[in-house]
Amino acid sequence: MQAEEHKQAEGYFDRSGELFDSLYSFEKQSAFMRTINKLFRRDIYQRYLLTIEHVKAVKAASVLDVGIGGARYASGYLAAGVKRVVGIDISKTMLKFAEDHLKELPGADSVFELVHADIDEYGTEEKFDVVVAMGFFDYIVKPVNSLKKLREISNTSVIASFPSISVYRTPIRKIRYKMKQCPVFFFKRSDIEQLSRDAGFARCEITKVKGSGMDYVATFYR
Repeated sequence: MQAEEHKQAEGYFDRSGELFDSLYSFEKQSAFMRTINKLFRRDIYQRYLLTIEHVKAVKAASVLDVGIGGARYASGYLAAGVKRVVGIDISKTMLKFAEDHLKELPGADSVFELVHADIDEYGTEEKFDVVVAMGFFDYIVKPVNSLKKLREISNTSVIASFPSISVYRTPIRKIRYKMKQCPVFFFKRSDIEQLSRDAGFARCEITKVKGSGMDYVATFYR
């Protein structure tokens, strides 16, 4: 069943890649659109800031970005001094956006490797200082399995976002995504804390991000 859910998510991002990627194109947005996004999509921007701050704080030399999408965190990784980034995504369409974006960043070709794969099936003996999974667990039917995998390939920590449960927004988003034939899942703080324990992490720190999505950003420490 999980493979079927992942296939549906892959189809959604292949169909909707351009629209989705545009939400993260911080560098190319006009001043007006940056203002709109900071006001109404502030959660997306805050997730980015929290991620780069964490990467800097642990002085990460390597990052695995799961669900890298259009590689819109790339300039942040480069500015933070990361020497190796592997970006994995289930959607070939999103990886094409990532490839095009990375061509615009000086020095990115020697730092980034892009991989088309499902993280649950991704075989590697490499470990990464930080594993990033932003906008990933929204679409994962068995999150504990994926979180265990991320723990196995991280040296220090995993930072990930989780959509919260809202009386108003959750039913609307469920309907929207059902129409798009894409699964979507929501979490309480206690769900994330339990996931942390079940996946074998020593501790986790959870921040609720202000903005339209009201995401949680959780940092899991090995």
